Amino acid sequence: MFTILLQQAMRTASQDEKFAMNLSLATGVLMLLLKWSAYLITGSAAAFSDALETVVHVAAVSFSAYSLRVIYRPPDNNHHFGHDKMAYFSSGAEGVLVLGAGVVIIYEAVQHWITGIHLEQVQTGLAFLIAAACVNAVLGAYLVRKGKQKNSIILLANGKHVLSDVWTSAGAVIGLGMAWWTGWIILDPLVAIVFAVYIIREGGIITRRAADGLMDANNPHLEALATEALQVFCGAENLSFHRLRLRESGARIYIDFHLQFPHGVLIEEAHSLATKAERQVANALPQTADVTSHLECAHAPEHDEGE
Repeated sequence: MFTILLQQAMRTASQDEKFAMNLSLATGVLMLLLKWSAYLITGSAAAFSDALETVVHVAAVSFSAYSLRVIYRPPDNNHHFGHDKMAYFSSGAEGVLVLGAGVVIIYEAVQHWITGIHLEQVQTGLAFLIAAACVNAVLGAYLVRKGKQKNSIILLANGKHVLSDVWTSAGAVIGLGMAWWTGWIILDPLVAIVFAVYIIREGGIITRRAADGLMDANNPHLEALATEALQVFCGAENLSFHRLRLRESGARIYIDFHLQFPHGVLIEEAHSLATKAERQVANALPQTADVTSHLECAHAPEHDEGE
């Protein structure tokens, strides 16, 4: 078995992720104060939707920060493959929180609609919301970029959540501003409902991706890269392979395949070739990979997966 550990790189990634999450948490608390103040002084349903989304964001980031500490624990007697899958639990929890926020926003917007809408100090509230949207746009872009660089589902989910905050802030500004400018107060809860639907959609996407990770859903792109690397290697060495399988666990990939040798190849030579094949597959992938090959004779009878 050939394993790409890159322990120093993982430590660096861990520090980068922790810094990004701490930055996200600190910024989230500041944005919460701004947005909640905008809601309290205006009474706007759209501002409430934005403030609630930020409450969810702060809660999700807090859980994500804890998850990062778990993910980088080394394998132990109870977790032989490490703790990488904690990333999917964290992302799934964030997705569920986002879904819940969308439902609550719709409920509150309808309540505002029924009981009557009274807006106050709109200009001050708009200034707070615009400032929050600008800060979140920069933070969200940073988190998504870091998430792609580190292949971190936690940073990606968090970054996309922050960017969804930008849209809810934009919606709150549009709804509150149009209601104030035109006098059509009904626009305030209507815009809140529209963006609540958007939030629910984003929460569903985050949750589905987390569920795919927990259920070891196949990644066609990574499978194609691994298959191409093996085809090149086997073509050069006059070998064949089959039963290639892979699964993702956080930022790590686990791959296994059956490598078939002609009759009469010595075990030492077969093992050396298998190690080279594993290394070639690992080098072809964009993230840390644990690659395992199973050696068999090309003319051996087929056997079941469990054998």
